[in-house]
This record gives sequence, structure tokens and C-alpha cells, in this order.
Amino acid sequence: MTEADEVTRPPAPAAGSTGRPEIGGSKPDPRDEHVDDDSDSADAMRGGLVKALLAVLVNVGVLTAMLVYFGWIRSERMAGMLGIDEAILGMTVDDYVRRSVRSVVLIPVIAAVGGLAWVALDHWWRTRRRRNGASDRLVVFVARWLWLGAIALFAAGAALWIVGYAATYIAAPLVCSGGVLLLLYALSLRAQLPGAVGLAPLTDGVLRGSVAVLVAIGLFWTATNFATVEGTELAQEFPRTVGTLPGVEVDSAQPLDIVAPGVEASCFGGADGMRYRYSGLRLLESTGGKYFLISDGWTPDYGVVVVLPADVDDIRYTFVRDVAGDRGGDWPSCETSDGSEGDSPADHESSAEEETPEVAP
Repeated sequence: MTEADEVTRPPAPAAGSTGRPEIGGSKPDPRDEHVDDDSDSADAMRGGLVKALLAVLVNVGVLTAMLVYFGWIRSERMAGMLGIDEAILGMTVDDYVRRSVRSVVLIPVIAAVGGLAWVALDHWWRTRRRRNGASDRLVVFVARWLWLGAIALFAAGAALWIVGYAATYIAAPLVCSGGVLLLLYALSLRAQLPGAVGLAPLTDGVLRGSVAVLVAIGLFWTATNFATVEGTELAQEFPRTVGTLPGVEVDSAQPLDIVAPGVEASCFGGADGMRYRYSGLRLLESTGGKYFLISDGWTPDYGVVVVLPADVDDIRYTFVRDVAGDRGGDWPSCETSDGSEGDSPADHESSAEEETPEVAP
């Protein structure tokens, strides 16, 4: 056998085959090929959509921006209740994130539950289509009319916005986002019907990108509404929670002139080491290297927010569970103290005992 014979020899027939075309054999059904092509196209479209959505939802930058935005909205509502501008608090990105991560986590959980429902629906539809064929009535019905359900879901989200309750106010943009996603999925199913014409690759990419942007806007909108509701509720509850805030006593080498409802000022120490003590304060916030304090007598009608540096040598802070309690006695008031005002409570008690006359038996 020559080398030319080896090159030109046709391949050997597979085992169990005669090497001759079968007579009377069935030809492949063109409809099956159409179904396979549609399935591959649908799988590619769904895969591209999932990747685009995951790129938006899982992106660390987007999640961080959502947390920061949520924290800012929440703080702005609280600051408005206190009668100050939110910028005075000087919060950092870390402050916003720490105050919002526990609340914002609910939104991704709801989105994940909706994604699992979509996966279940898609798995059921594909399984039934593979088992009963593309002409199955229920398969055709879902593929042809699911877009109406998507529009109804979007309309339900708009109706929730009109209702006006706190829960519906939060859920409205999230439901509308779900309607947009369901509409895109309905279009992908409709493209698999016999005789349907799919979108061009460029059009499909623009469509998926637009849907991803709309869903991201919906999530941010939901976070904004959630933060607004939570901030408003916290602001409404704040007057009743003033007494639960940590108590603060401030000792200073210089008079701080803290004037607020419920704040008491006292002095102690000698002329060379006079110290001023302020009690009746509560810790509102600690951020930006500052303590934001309010008084026990704070009310929505008249409330004072005191801002003091957190790290100063001549100011000492004492955090107590009960501001009404003392630390061994009451210091004399700065207004009534005289030249001997430097004595401590213990000195006052000892001098009082010495001045008490003895009673004869």
C-alpha cells in the first residue's frame, strides 16, 4: 500500500454500520432543528441577561453607593428632626455604611427571592417544552401572553405608589422593576414561537443594557424610599427615646457655657485648678472626631444640640447609665460658689461635721 493510498482512503464506517445509506430511514424533522436553534438562542439571551444583572447587582461599587445613599437619606431625615443640617454631623462613608447595612440587606434578599421564582418558572417552561414539544398549548400560551402579566405587574407597582402606605411606598419601585424584567423574559419566550423573528444582536444588547439600567434605578429608588420611611419613623420616635440614650457628664478646665433645658453646671477645685462640670446631657452621635450631645429636656419645640471635640486634653467625658445619679455628692453651683468654691463634696461634708455643736448629755 502506497502513501497515496493511505491519504485518499475514505474513513472506515462506524461499528454496526454497513457503510451504505439506509433505505427507507426517517429524515430529520426540520422543526426539531428549529426548536434546537431557538433553544440555543434563548439560552444565550438568558445567559447574557443574567450576566448583565449580576454585573449590576454584585458590583461592589454599586452596592457601596446604595449603602452610602441609604445612610445619607436616613441621617438627613434625622437631622431635620433635630433642627440641624446633616452636613454638620460630618459623617464619613464608613459612618453611612455602618448605619445602613442592616436595613439595606432586606432589598437584595427580596430581589434574590424574585430571581429564584424566575428560575423556577423558566425551568418548568423549558422542561414542559422539551417533554411535550414546542406545539404544546400551555407552552405556547405562556410564551405568547406572558407579556400581559409583565405589564400587569408593572401596573400593580404603579398602583402601590398611589396607595400611599409606608410598605407600598417602599415596594412600588421594586415591583415595577420586577415587571420590567418579566417583560424582557416574556419577549425572549415569544421569540421562540414557530415563525417568530428574534432581535438582532445589536438590538438585543441595547435592550438588555437598558433593562439593567432600569433595574438599577429601581433598586436605588427602593432604597431611597426605604431610607425615607425609616428616617421618618426614627425621627417620630426620637422624643420618646431621649431617656434611653447614654448619659454624659462633661468636666472641663474652661467654662463651656452649655445652656440647654435640663443641663446643670457646677464647679469644683481651687483657684489654680478650677474645673467645670456639666450634667444632664445625652450622647446623640459620635462621628468626625466630635460628640453630638442633647439635653434631658430636649423637645421638638425647643431642643439644643451641643457639639464638643472628642479628643481634647482639658475636657473629660464620663458616660453613665443614669445621669440623675451622682459620683459621691453634688458639686456646688458655679453661680453660688464663693472664694472657697474649690472644696469637694467630701470636704463640704467634713467641714459640716466639724461645725456641728456637741449636745451635752
